[in-house]
Amino acid sequence: MSVRARATAPARRRTAPARTRPLEHTSPSRRPSTRPQPRTRQRRRTRLLVRWAWAPALAVTLGGIVFLNATTLRLSTRSSLTLQRTTEAQSEIVNLNQALQQTDAQVRIAASRKLGMKQEVASQVTFLSAPNPTP
Repeated sequence: MSVRARATAPARRRTAPARTRPLEHTSPSRRPSTRPQPRTRQRRRTRLLVRWAWAPALAVTLGGIVFLNATTLRLSTRSSLTLQRTTEAQSEIVNLNQALQQTDAQVRIAASRKLGMKQEVASQVTFLSAPNPTP
């Protein structure tokens, strides 16, 4: 065969050798030959249980996550409402204090006019000295 002919020839497909069954042990076995069957049944049963159990487990987990997120949202909403109420109460307190100060100032001015009181400059104020008491 020439090099050219070999290059154009299709590649030969190689196949693996046929699998053979392992030979049975001729020596007596300590375990009975029926023992592996319950294991496979148990494995199959376990696999079935796992197949059927993962969906409810996933549903419960996702439900728990949704519940926690909803609770967090509810708490943040309540805290924002409480913060809003607190801010409104503080602004109302400020407005009431301003109204009280204005009313107080008006009452003081009216009382000083009515009683003839006036505020003197501090440099003009003098104190009287009391005589010593005789024993």
